[in-house]
Amino acid sequence: MAIRLHQPEEGGSWMGFTDLSVGLFSLFILAFVAMATLKSEKDVQLTRTEKEVVDCQEQVRRIAKERNTLLSRSLKAPLEKGLIALEDGNIQIQASLLFPTGSAELSSQGVDVLRQIGKGMLDVLDTAEVIMVAGFTDDSPIKSESYTNWELSTQRATNVVKTLILQGFPPERVFAAGFGEHQPKRPNNSPENRQLNRRVEIGVAPIRKSAITKPAFLAPQ
Repeated sequence: MAIRLHQPEEGGSWMGFTDLSVGLFSLFILAFVAMATLKSEKDVQLTRTEKEVVDCQEQVRRIAKERNTLLSRSLKAPLEKGLIALEDGNIQIQASLLFPTGSAELSSQGVDVLRQIGKGMLDVLDTAEVIMVAGFTDDSPIKSESYTNWELSTQRATNVVKTLILQGFPPERVFAAGFGEHQPKRPNNSPENRQLNRRVEIGVAPIRKSAITKPAFLAPQ
């Protein structure tokens, strides 16, 4: 008895190949769409991040402007006398107003100016903020092997902090920092610029602690 083998229909193998091609092409399309979607999401996220940075910068500028306004009222007397200046919400004081040349010991005039500043800062300081007192010098080297501009700027800032505390400023709301000649406002290429670089700055910084009482400032002795 003869057995007859059935031949596959014409084009069957090509149909299988076509199905495979369509499947692979579909996977490629899905992968492409997925990659495009991820890229779009990343672009959106990057745009959002850039916007947040811009918004944060605008907020910082707005806060600095508002603080300048508040400090201008609270520190009207020393501002009008030219004893201090305000810049970006920070109080700028020339070192020559507070200290003798090359010294970290406060002058009597410096102590009086700090009394006015301390009271003014407490009037505008939020309960979640502290102040940083920063000392700066020019690039003129000190004639000492063991005492540098860095030590001088730090000691000056520390003495300002100590004086503010003695006058009644809460010690947990103030700290000192010294930068030496490493953060000049102007290039150290003239006597006028060097004088501007020798300074003390008092600025505001946030803290985590949110419940600090505001004590009354001591009256001048």
